[in-house]
Amino acid sequence: MKKLKNFLNSFEEDYLFRFGKRSWQAISLIFLGFLVYAIVLYLWNTTPSFREDVSISKIEFDRNRIDRDFDISNDIEQSTLADYNKALDSLKKAMPESEWIKLGDSITKTEYEYQERQMYNPWYGGYYTDYVRVPYTYRVFQKNREAVPNILEDIYEEKAIDSAQYTDKIKVLRMAQVLISFSDKKEATTLLRDYFKGFLVYTGELDHNKVKSIAKLYEKADRRPKFKNPYGENDDWDQFSAYLRVGREDSLTEERFKITENTVSKLKSKAKFKEKDQVHAVARITLGSDLTDEDLTTATEEFFSSKDFKITDKNAREVYGKYHYLFLEKAQLADQMLEEKQLEKEINRSSYYYEARVAFLAIIMIAAVLILFSIRSIIKNKQNA
Repeated sequence: MKKLKNFLNSFEEDYLFRFGKRSWQAISLIFLGFLVYAIVLYLWNTTPSFREDVSISKIEFDRNRIDRDFDISNDIEQSTLADYNKALDSLKKAMPESEWIKLGDSITKTEYEYQERQMYNPWYGGYYTDYVRVPYTYRVFQKNREAVPNILEDIYEEKAIDSAQYTDKIKVLRMAQVLISFSDKKEATTLLRDYFKGFLVYTGELDHNKVKSIAKLYEKADRRPKFKNPYGENDDWDQFSAYLRVGREDSLTEERFKITENTVSKLKSKAKFKEKDQVHAVARITLGSDLTDEDLTTATEEFFSSKDFKITDKNAREVYGKYHYLFLEKAQLADQMLEEKQLEKEINRSSYYYEARVAFLAIIMIAAVLILFSIRSIIKNKQNA
């Protein structure tokens, strides 16, 4: 017991009371500063947060895209009339056999109106009021439906693009030029007006670069796309437009295109496809998949490396589609289970953090009591001495 007492006394003299009163005061001030700093930050984080004011500017409406930094002042129209004319000239060169000059003509139209007339009825010997259908003519300007500028103006109007919004107009021209590059020159106007126009008006997530990537993927799956007569047997528009619909709905990345191209390559190595409908179907399933790129890579690698799934040129779409949607369902289940585990761990962390704080405070209180006992013992020993 005496040894323990001597040890405690030695510990107090060597460590606890080794520093002077001023040193302890300085240390106390440092910790007090930390305490004040923590209290200020705590109070700051308890203040309510307010949502940014929400409004849609004309620029956002015209672009069909919101401004994510809530500062519309930095969204300045970059393109000029010269840039637009340059893009328009490029489209003209791509459509040399289309009409660009004759935009329409003034024509005579005949309409009819009913005019009031007083008519005599010999049977009754009196007059009565009747209405006679009388023709009249007038002149009106009729647009030439075959003129490309008129088709473009219709697209701009349907997209609500103002005359000075050159950036959005250029996007339309560039995407049109990419589609025209795969078209028969003689049928370019008809294709632009009757088939391409819908995708140029309702672009969604599409732009000219994504259309190029889709064309590259299409060529890997089949051949370079050719558009001439969409209802013809040897035309690619029906299949190609299905790719465009996928691209319009989904925000496709370069990684997603790489994964899809690899999928097509592996599929074609498994079987010989005389008809490419099955290849295109698999490509579109992969391209528009709801899986993450990481999960999609895993799914395709496991599918093609497994010997459990037999692929032929007749069943590729059915087998691959079934596997893909089962993988998607299981991946969603795994994500749900992960969220549940993370939530459980978060609840446990909160509980253990509270218990740790209680234990820490208890240790501090016990340490304070022990220090007081030590001080009392020192004072008592000095009095006895």
